[in-house]
Formats: sequence, structure tokens, C-alpha cells
Amino acid sequence: MKRKFRLKYIFIIVITLFVLWNLCWFTITTIQYHKYVKAVPKNKWGTHAMRKGNYTYSVKKPNYLSFTGNLAVSREDQKDKMEDLIIWPTMTGGYKYGVRLQENGEAYEIYVNEKLEPVDKSDAIAKKVIMENKEDLKTLFSNANKVWDLNE
Repeated sequence: MKRKFRLKYIFIIVITLFVLWNLCWFTITTIQYHKYVKAVPKNKWGTHAMRKGNYTYSVKKPNYLSFTGNLAVSREDQKDKMEDLIIWPTMTGGYKYGVRLQENGEAYEIYVNEKLEPVDKSDAIAKKVIMENKEDLKTLFSNANKVWDLNE
């Protein structure tokens, strides 16, 4: 009899912890991404994406029980060139950044800081690619800041 009681008790604790974890996840992600999805509402396909001029803005909320989602600004108006700024909001209130640059069949994915400098200071190719595209990346960053107010 005691064994059945213990098993029921353990089962109830496990279920309660799972429900609490789900509630915490839902609350945290809903609060954290509220201002982003408010700025970029769902489109007719049910995704948080919008186009303004030559730029596409999107919000990817975290997957189930994950706390990592992202914001993205893309520019695709040039024939053989594509530029993306990806922003990962952190749980502590800051951001991490990455850029994806594609031109003439070559693609580069580079983590950068808020000054749009490569995180890996020893990567000479990343430095060169960032410097060649610095003005375009500043425009992407400025546009992201206008839409989501990242300095808040």
C-alpha cells in the first residue's frame, strides 16, 4: 500500500513540475517576445513577417520549451546579393547578433557584436567581409532598431 502511495505521489510531483515548467516557458516567452510580435504582426500565412520597401522583417518565437527565438531583417533587392541581420534576444535582456551575407554564389555567416564587428577577432576573412559590407549592415541594424526599438 505504501508503495502505491509513493508512486502516486511521485507521479503527481512529476506532472506538477511539468505543468509548472510549461507555464513558466509560456509566460516568459510571451512576455519577452510581445513587443516584437506587436511590431511585426502575423501575415496571412500565420507567420510574423512583413515587408517594408526592400526589407523583410520577421520574428521567430521560440519553439516549444525552448527560450531561443530570433528577429531578422533581410534585404533581397539586389540581383546576386542577399544580406541578413539576425538578432537573438537573450534571457538577461541583451541581444546577440549575426549576419549572413551572400554574393555571387558565396555565403558568409558571421557572429558580430552591437558595433557590427566580428566576434572572432582572429578571423581575417570575417573582418574583410564585414568591412566591405559595413554600410549595408549599418542600414540593416538601423532598420531593425526602428522596428523593434532594440536600445530599450
